[in-house]
Amino acid sequence: MQEQISSEEKIITVQNLKKTFGQLTVLKDISFSVHKGHVLGIIGPSGSGKSTLLRCICQLEKADAGTITICGDPLMQDGVYASKITQRKIALNVGLVFQNFNLFPHFSVLKNITEAQRIVLKKTKEEAEETAFELLKKMNLSDKAGCYPCQLSGGQQQRVSIARALALKPQVLFFDEPTSALDPELTGEILSVIRELAQEKMTMVVVTHEMSFARDTSDYLIFMDGGVIVEQGDPRSVINNPQEERTKEFLRRFNS
Repeated sequence: MQEQISSEEKIITVQNLKKTFGQLTVLKDISFSVHKGHVLGIIGPSGSGKSTLLRCICQLEKADAGTITICGDPLMQDGVYASKITQRKIALNVGLVFQNFNLFPHFSVLKNITEAQRIVLKKTKEEAEETAFELLKKMNLSDKAGCYPCQLSGGQQQRVSIARALALKPQVLFFDEPTSALDPELTGEILSVIRELAQEKMTMVVVTHEMSFARDTSDYLIFMDGGVIVEQGDPRSVINNPQEERTKEFLRRFNS
């Protein structure tokens, strides 16, 4: 399926990626691609390496071997990292939304969204605030600009986190279990935001435990366990008709 799409349309290519922590190998020979405007869903049990994979691509962890290419620029080629200048360039093309929001508690909502724009993109205060207010409107948070994170619900904080990531205009947006810290009532509003971004053809990689969301929103789905990709393919096929016994075992608890 992936090979039928030209390499020019690939935003991310990961080949033979490996990551160890001491004697523990967390990622073992991981390979996949993400195409422009597509959503890659990643599912799997806790400890399967999903978050570590995202952190390696987003430069929060150093991989030990393999190749990572983002927007045509090699971040890592056969285990050798690109120059610091190239790493910084690549970092501007990716955004990461954490499961625990990671907002600055002493900054207002507005400042949480404008600060990185001013420091990283060198925008003026007026330019940064214009972008911030546009995104707050998009997130249905126009009235929360002056609030602090502690005054917001978990769902509202996560929407601010998404707005902050989008403010830097990344080419691809990563979500690491974006609803895992939320009450079930608030999960729907975050999934709705991600669905809207998918409809706008935002390229995304979403690690999630929401199986129906992964099935219905992803263009391609990966099931990871034990640091390897156990099964991958069309989301409906993987979730509704898994071929591997480990995938069937994992999904059984969601379908019971």
